[in-house]
Formats: sequence, structure tokens, C-alpha cells
Amino acid sequence: MEAHPPLTAATLARLLGPWRVVGGADAARHPARTALAERITALILDGRVAVGARLPAERPLSEALGLSRTTVTAAYAHLVEQGYAAARRGSGTYTALPERLLASPSGGWHESLDPDPIDLTCAAPLPPLAALRAATSWAAERLPLLAGDVLQPYGLASLREAVAERYRARGLPTEPSQILITAGAQGAITLVGRLLIRSGDRVLVEGPTYPNAIDSFAGARARLTPVPLDPASGWADVPGGRPQAAAVSALGGAGAGLATATSRIPLAQAATRLSPRLVYTVPHFHNPTGMLMPADLAGPLARAARKAGAWLLADETITDAALDVPVPPPFAAAVGAADAERLLVCGSLGKSFWGGLRIGWLRAPSRVVHELAAARASLDLGSPILDQLIGVAVLQEGFGIEEERRREWRECRALLETQLRASMPDWSWRTPEGGLSLWVRLAEGEESTALVHRAATHGLLLQSGPRFGADPGTYERHLRLPYTQTPDKIREAVRRLAAARTALGPLRTSESRRDLVA
Repeated sequence: MEAHPPLTAATLARLLGPWRVVGGADAARHPARTALAERITALILDGRVAVGARLPAERPLSEALGLSRTTVTAAYAHLVEQGYAAARRGSGTYTALPERLLASPSGGWHESLDPDPIDLTCAAPLPPLAALRAATSWAAERLPLLAGDVLQPYGLASLREAVAERYRARGLPTEPSQILITAGAQGAITLVGRLLIRSGDRVLVEGPTYPNAIDSFAGARARLTPVPLDPASGWADVPGGRPQAAAVSALGGAGAGLATATSRIPLAQAATRLSPRLVYTVPHFHNPTGMLMPADLAGPLARAARKAGAWLLADETITDAALDVPVPPPFAAAVGAADAERLLVCGSLGKSFWGGLRIGWLRAPSRVVHELAAARASLDLGSPILDQLIGVAVLQEGFGIEEERRREWRECRALLETQLRASMPDWSWRTPEGGLSLWVRLAEGEESTALVHRAATHGLLLQSGPRFGADPGTYERHLRLPYTQTPDKIREAVRRLAAARTALGPLRTSESRRDLVA
């Protein structure tokens, strides 16, 4: 049995999108066979095509792409030559990986000719060294006292209390029994997928959204249904503006008889109409757009999910990265008691303190915490004790330095915007009120997949726009650019990005495929 279902020609064609090739004088040295191979390589590197998947037969793919079979055969041969595919006699061609590649921390793989690449695949902060040393020293002194506590499926009692107190201090009554400590917020998302999602269940996500959440739900064999965020208004339709409900209508109708507040929230409309198993949202400084959900939408969204029989998972990982507005109140603070019975909230220290501290949590009804604690046994048996103690130090003992970090992020955001305006004046973006990255719209005719692939050869690692979409080929004109590096690295990153863009050369759309060099 194959580890992955074979890719059909139609599926691969959708994933390839309106793939392009270098035009003009470069066409002779960059023919269609090479362009196609490089595009498939890019899909393998960013994880959209799994390693070990069987590629479509040559004839169906050539028909789906409007190319000659000779071109597809040559592209597959190029993939095999470069180590990105293996031909099995009588069985087909399967995707593969050269040994020179390294796993990317954000999922997928990367290949860089630079021995010290600048990695912008993760929007995670650098360590605050002085605070990290102090918190680690505090934790190390207390570690021997917990030497007998080898496995903690729920998490250390002191850390569960510290997280609960954090919620209470923000106005949301919370008991430690409602807190499960996980390996980062990603650990919480993975656990939710493992316990609550069955094969074939529908999961609603925002479009775009956090790519590792997409991977977790896809790994649970869920049917992912994206509901696009409006570029201007985010989660809610604006009276008199372009109605976002059209996106929901395309999924099967907006649903009649909804309350006025709920009918203005397309994600809630979709939940009412489609009865999903789970709704996943990133309400605070959304990843990747940086948008902030109005507090008055939390209650109607939770109510719609509960009435539809769905769980609602609110990802508050980036809540503390408030740059131009106060830190928003907890999502659950605006949710009624009945609706809170199907509300799950995850958080993490990875964005507010340091990405290398893999401490996250899930706030949920106590009975769900019990069930998840049992479900994690086959996953990780519990989070490292020393890391949890460091988490206690950050949350409870005053080693957190959130205001200082916010000041640094504001300065780095301004620097990145200045550098981009100078180097790529035809790109556009909305300055986010918080978060750790810009969601940039590229110029007409540009594609982020090709740009990211070329940037890696210039020592710059990025994630392409389609990595943030649950639909193949969406967000090709977008690129997420974090501003969590040092000022010098931000300047150098933009310089390398501009160089990669120049090296990519003029592009032609798929409408010009008849002119491709075979």
C-alpha cells in the first residue's frame, strides 16, 4: 500500500496554478520542461506535494497542462536527475528528496546555497537573552525538587495555575483544571485534531490561515473548507460594502433566519449552513494578515458554532503582540456559558517570549482536558519539565518582558516597511495593528512560489502565499514577511529578496503556454 494517495493530473494541475516560465532571452535556457520541474520541486519543498507521492502518468498530465508528452517526460527526468523524484519500473514516478535538504521548522524543506541563510519561514521572536538566562537559572534551581515527576500528561500544577491566573488577570475566571499544557500551541492544535476530528469531518478555516494548522487538520483526514477574510473588513461584512457572504453562498448558501449579528459574520454563516465538526479561527492579529477581530463578534461566532454542533478552536498565540492597540481581552470573555461548552482556546509563549520555548496550552472545559490528556499519551507523554519551569518563571515570577519586546517589534515593522517601499515600491500591504509579520501583495504578474524558490538560492528562506491557503493555488500574489529578525538581518533580507526578484526576470502567464519552448 502506498503511503500517500497518487496525485491525479487534475489535482497536480490545480496545485501548479498558473505556473509561469522565464520569457524573452531566457526562454532558450529555461525551457518549459525545466520550468515545470522547478515548479513541482517548489511544491515538494513547501510541503504541498508530499514526499513519496506518486506523480500522475505523463499523458494525463500533458493533457491537463496543454503540453506535449515529451515536455512532461523531460520534466520528470529532470526531477529524477536533481533527486526530487525516483522512477520505479512498472510502477511510475514518485516524489523524493535529495539528502542535501534540511527540514524547515515551519514545515516542508529548504535548500540554500548560502551556508548561513536568513530564515523568515517562521514568524517567531528571537530570544531575550538576559530574561532567558534569568528564567532558566530560576528553573534550574527548582528542577531537582521535581525529579520524581517524570511524566505530566496534564502539565505541571504550578504552570497550569500560572496560565489560569493569566486569564483571571485579564478578566476571565479560569481554573487550573481547565488548562492543559502542550508542546507549543501547535501541540494543542494537533491534539484537538486527533481527539475531535474523524476522517471526512468538515473543518472550517479562514482564508488565509496558519499553515501548520492546515497540515494538522489535513493529517486527521478532515475536509477543509476555507472562508475568505475580507481584505478590508476581516471577519464581518461591512454595510454598504462588498458583501463577503458571496464566499459562503458559493459553499451552498448563506443560511436563512440567522440573527442580524451572526449574518454579518461569514465564518458563522458557513458554520450554520455546513454543520462542520470544527471551526478554527485566529482572532487576534491573525496569522498571516495581522487583522484583529472585533470583540463583539466572538459571542455570535461561538453561538453559531455551538448551534451547528461544531467545536470552535480560537488560536490566541499572537494575542500579546499588540503594537498599536491594547492587548485584546480573551476571546472566551465575550462568550456565554452555554456556548463556552464547545469553545477551545490555545495559546503559547512562543510568540510573546521566545519561539524556542515550546510551551503552549489549551483552555477547555475540564472534561475535554481530561480526554485530551489521555489522547496525548501516544504523541509525546507530556512536555519537558525544565521548559515548563521556565514557563512558570516567565508567567509568574516576572521574567516576561512583553513591553520591551513590543517596542522592538514596532521598530522592526517600521524598518521592514521602509525597506520594502524603497526596494519594491509596486508591492502593497496593510500595516497591521499587531502581530509579527506583513502580508504583502505582489505586483501584477508575480507569483510567490517562483519568488520563494529563487530567494532560497540567494540565501533567503520564505514561505509562499499558497502555504497559507487550504485551496490549492490561492494567494500566489501574496508573501508573508516576518519582522522578528535583527535590524541588520531585515535590511539584508530585503536586499536578497530584491536580488532574487531581479534574477527571476520577466514572467509570462499560462495564457502564453503555446509559446513555451519544449
